[in-house]
Amino acid sequence: MSANKIVYNILSNNAALTALISTRLNPVRIPQESAFPAVSYQLISEIPNPTKSGHSRTEFARVQVNAYGITLASTESVSSAIRTAFEAVSLPGTFNGIKCQTIEYDGENQTADDTAAFAGLYQISQDYIINFTRG
Repeated sequence: MSANKIVYNILSNNAALTALISTRLNPVRIPQESAFPAVSYQLISEIPNPTKSGHSRTEFARVQVNAYGITLASTESVSSAIRTAFEAVSLPGTFNGIKCQTIEYDGENQTADDTAAFAGLYQISQDYIINFTRG
């Protein structure tokens, strides 16, 4: 959950991204009647960083951020703004009270869902690896 708080803080405070999506930034899924473009984010996995002296205080989390749009061009614009938002932050840093050491882009893929919305949706999913300190 801490990684999701970092993601939300960075993306919701990025003016270029919010100019494109307004407040349509949601954990896990997009509400059914949402306007587009929109963004969802979800924790894929979280792995502790092992230590010899006790419980791990740092974690590595894989987070997926999904851009959705009615056109491929609008989806690509949102996807680009997401990546730029993560690249623009100063690290290490503190986001929503959580200390974050690194955020690494780990690739993306594109899909389309022709059964969603009136004319279908485009989706670009990006994965990020986030290293943070548990609170």
